[in-house]
Amino acid sequence: MSKPTGLRTEIIVSLTLLMAAALLFTGFLLLKLTERELVGQRLRSVTATMELVSRVLASDRHGDRSDGENLERRADPLLRPLAAATALASWSLVGRDLRPLGSSSPGGTVLQMSDLQRVKVTAEPAIELHYSSAWDPFHSKGDRSVLVTVPVMRHGEFAGALQARFSLAGVHQRVIKAQKVMFLYVALYGLVLVLFGGYLLGRTVVRPAKRLMEMTQQVAAGDLEVALPLEGPREIAELSGSFNAMTRALKKSREETEAHIRSLRKTNSKLQQTRDELVRSERLASVGHLAAGMAHEIGNPLGAAVGYLELLREELPTGNGRDLAGRALVETERIDRLVRDLLDYASPHKDEVDLFDPAIVLREAHDILAQQGAFAGIPVREDLPEALPTVAMSRHKLLQVFVNLLVNARDAVAGDGTIQLRGSVKGEWVRVAVADEGTGMDVEVMAHIFDPFYTTKAPGKGRGLGLAVSQRVIDEAGGRIEVRSSKGAGSVFTVWLRRADAEGYET
Repeated sequence: MSKPTGLRTEIIVSLTLLMAAALLFTGFLLLKLTERELVGQRLRSVTATMELVSRVLASDRHGDRSDGENLERRADPLLRPLAAATALASWSLVGRDLRPLGSSSPGGTVLQMSDLQRVKVTAEPAIELHYSSAWDPFHSKGDRSVLVTVPVMRHGEFAGALQARFSLAGVHQRVIKAQKVMFLYVALYGLVLVLFGGYLLGRTVVRPAKRLMEMTQQVAAGDLEVALPLEGPREIAELSGSFNAMTRALKKSREETEAHIRSLRKTNSKLQQTRDELVRSERLASVGHLAAGMAHEIGNPLGAAVGYLELLREELPTGNGRDLAGRALVETERIDRLVRDLLDYASPHKDEVDLFDPAIVLREAHDILAQQGAFAGIPVREDLPEALPTVAMSRHKLLQVFVNLLVNARDAVAGDGTIQLRGSVKGEWVRVAVADEGTGMDVEVMAHIFDPFYTTKAPGKGRGLGLAVSQRVIDEAGGRIEVRSSKGAGSVFTVWLRRADAEGYET
């Protein structure tokens, strides 16, 4: 398949053909009119010359009205000088009876008797033109002459006639030269017009078309910030304006599409969060039913067992029996705490909302555990500001959350590493974090750390409800808990709470 020609080439070729056709047509028309005018002038000139000669011949200077020899003798000196000046080719003189009296050649010339008879009758000149136009500048054949017949009148009577043939080859040569000049003129003028026209078309049509094509390629590549200048002819400027309007519409459409995508992503995130909350609610409902049943079925017998064990421990003497009773009492109380934790997790009750500084509560949680010896041999570093903005929630529940996070950090460090307490403000949020340099968690463990009864601690060291309860407490307060951890690099648990003085926040 042949490669299509460019717009510039198409315009230049079309312009060249149109200009050449127009100039050639105009040139040939002017040549034709010029040729006709030249031939007409030549006819008028030779006719006037022949009439003048006939009047000279008809003059009666010698008093001889019928002497034909006198006419011939007078015609030769009159016509001979005209041969070079008027391109006289031949002539013939006839008398009153149309018999030849003389000619330019000794053998005579062929007379045109019809013209002679017409002149004798009408006493008016007769002109017979023989001229073939030739548009081919190299063509030189053909008869190009004029035969002029004029009467010789003496005292109003026909005394004879003079018939002369004049060559028109000179006129033809002038036309041929004019044709050559015309072709040269057409070539030069056409070249100037094509070059100038090509320049103008390139500036007003081709260049804007190429710029439009380049901009279209940029738009196709995703760049909608391009804009064409509104310059050039009115149609080009309107086309540029339409292109700019199209890019603005595409940009607006893309922005709307991106906004829809963001809205869909946000909606999808909310749906996923709602789904997780529904799953959690269903799980809580199951735990609640289980806890309620356990509370009714185990609570009363367990309370009686605790009472009996306390009495038994008091009555037994010091020794193995009393020690065994004490251990049984500890395990029974552990079961009782487990039942209470299940009830608190499944059916949390609404507490009063307090306004307080979360940094003070975190220090308080640290002090409680430190007094119990929980951080023996473990350095705890505080990077808390002197004060943080107040938050609105249950104070003792946030204390419970911080205690759980600190205990988990202590267990993760296990005597090798430090624990860091951090606090800061970000916009309308207060951020409190507990970081440890412990063993860390992988992605699979992090996906389940907030599930009830999920724990990585050894049996008897944890029940798997601490983080689940903590997340429930923070969610009810309108905040969130985030965790960042990697295996062998420690963990950071961050609690986000909304400031009580934040705009639109209701306590």
